[in-house]
Amino acid sequence: MKKLSLVLPLALGVLLFSCGGHKEADEQDHVDTTAYDIPEDTTPVTVNEEIKFKFDFAIANIPSPVNMINDISGWGVDYNGALLNDTKKSSNYKDEFTKAVTLGIYNIDMAYAMVNNQGQDVLKYMKTAMLQSDNLGLKGAVDRMIGKRAEGNLGNKDSLLNILSDIFVKSDSYLRTNERVYTASSVFAGTWIEGLYLTCKIGENTTNAEAKGKAHKAVWDQRFYLKNLIDLLEDYKDKKEAVALNDEFKTIHKEIDGIKDAKDIDDAKFKSISDKIVGLRNKITG
Repeated sequence: MKKLSLVLPLALGVLLFSCGGHKEADEQDHVDTTAYDIPEDTTPVTVNEEIKFKFDFAIANIPSPVNMINDISGWGVDYNGALLNDTKKSSNYKDEFTKAVTLGIYNIDMAYAMVNNQGQDVLKYMKTAMLQSDNLGLKGAVDRMIGKRAEGNLGNKDSLLNILSDIFVKSDSYLRTNERVYTASSVFAGTWIEGLYLTCKIGENTTNAEAKGKAHKAVWDQRFYLKNLIDLLEDYKDKKEAVALNDEFKTIHKEIDGIKDAKDIDDAKFKSISDKIVGLRNKITG
């Protein structure tokens, strides 16, 4: 699987998809992106290399939440758009931290719609994510690059993935300051929250025993990855919102980590963990 780096803007920043094996789609959807006027980022590079290294290490060692969403799409559970964060709420998010975290949430909602071939929802969440990016002061050029192309390819998931991959750049192009690394970390935290939120809600609501078991295991597997996310946010003790979020992460991690085997998760234990994750997500989204 090709692991794509952070995109610019971060609206699509953590969508790590497998883009191999679609040569025909690549050829059909190829567009010369040099035809678009993309402003050069002239922000001076002032990032602390240790901070950036920790970010890169964490991202490399936390599997993409999109992979979790991809797995869910194979559980045989019908798509439920009602679970997603209402795009109308986007204008309610005022502070930079909430904008960044909810941007990550909208990213995963877009991915959930995409892997379930829900073209209209893909477009709705893509537009919301790009608007959220603009509200964060990130690059708006992506809107011009992919808007019409996405509208013309709503029924073709492979083409949509190709459109996204066309605008991927190396993380070095964006992570030029410590504040940008913090923004990227906050976005990624949002994607993790939403990925696990969807896992929990689907696991709670399904009557399919096999799907329920997969949801239990998916939650239990997060004990490793959540620890990496906690370690990443530990560098931001001067950010009270990050400290508060990390405290909630630690509570969730302690409960998951206290379970020795996925088979030991019964409905009551799963609901206890799920309630914390769903509560955290809903508190953020409002």
